[in-house]
Amino acid sequence: MASTGLFFLSIPPNHPSPSALLISHISRSYPAELLPTFHLDHRLFVDTSSLLPNADTSRRQYTSILTLSQSPGTTYVGTTPPPAKEKTKANTQTTPGEPDKAAAASSDTTAKTALITIQSTQTDPISQLIGTKLQPLWAFRQSLVVDNGTSLALQHGEWIVRIGDLKTPTSRSGQQSTTSSNLRGMLVEVSFVGSSVIGPEHTNSTADADSSIQMNSAVGHDDETLIRGLLDSLLEGTGIQMVNSRALFRRTGAHSETGSKRDMNGNAKSETIPVDRDLARLYMDMLRTTR
Repeated sequence: MASTGLFFLSIPPNHPSPSALLISHISRSYPAELLPTFHLDHRLFVDTSSLLPNADTSRRQYTSILTLSQSPGTTYVGTTPPPAKEKTKANTQTTPGEPDKAAAASSDTTAKTALITIQSTQTDPISQLIGTKLQPLWAFRQSLVVDNGTSLALQHGEWIVRIGDLKTPTSRSGQQSTTSSNLRGMLVEVSFVGSSVIGPEHTNSTADADSSIQMNSAVGHDDETLIRGLLDSLLEGTGIQMVNSRALFRRTGAHSETGSKRDMNGNAKSETIPVDRDLARLYMDMLRTTR
C-alpha cells in the first residue's frame, strides 16, 4: 500500500495555473521518469431532498461518478451515507469530566462512501440514467475534469507525483475551453510507495474484494509529514505557495477484481481489473467540496 496526499490549490478567475512551471521545475531539478498521462472525470449529484427550503444541508448525500487514469478502463460510482443522527442526551449520559464515549465511538465508525465499479464505456449511460430516470432523487451538481495532466516517478519509483489543472467542462459533451475562464485550480497528488509503516491490520486480503472498507485508511503523522516535506522540496525555488491549499491524506493501494469482457466473437472472458477504492474515495472527498 501507499500513503497518499491530495492537494488542491484554488486559482482565482483569469489567473494562470502554476502547473506548467511546477512540472518544468521538477523535470529540470530531479531525475524523474515520465509516466502515462494523468486525467480524471468527476460528475457529482446531490440528493434532491437536501435542496428543499429549510432542509438540513448537513445531512446532504452525494453520488459521484469518477474516472481516474490510475485505473484504466474502470469508473467508480460512489454514494455517501447519511450522517448518523445524534443520540438523545438520555442515551448518552456521561460522568462529569469524562469524554463522551458515544460521540467517540460514532466518530470511529463513520461509514465510508459505498462504491461499485463499472467499465468506463458505461460512464455516460449511467450519468444519463441518474440525471433522467432518477431525477426525483438526484440533482446534477457539477462536473470537473483534468485533461493532459502529468505523472512522474521520483527516486526510483518510491514517489509518484501527479499534477493537473482542474477545470469545468464548457458543455455536457465534455469539450474544454482553451481559456483559463473554466480553470478551478491545480491538483497535486503525492504518493509515497516506498517503506511506509504499515501494520498487519493494513495488509491486503483477497477474501473481500473491497477489503479497504474493513481496514484503517488513515495516514500516520510520520507519513503525512514525509509527504508534505517532499511537496515542499518540489516547490522550493518556484515561488508557488501551497499554504492556502486544501489537503487530504489516505492510505491507498491497488486492489484487483475479476471482471468479464467480451471478445470479438462475443464470448465472455475474465480479466483482472485494477481498482483502488481508497484512492477513489480520496478523490471523491476532495472533488465534492471543490466549487
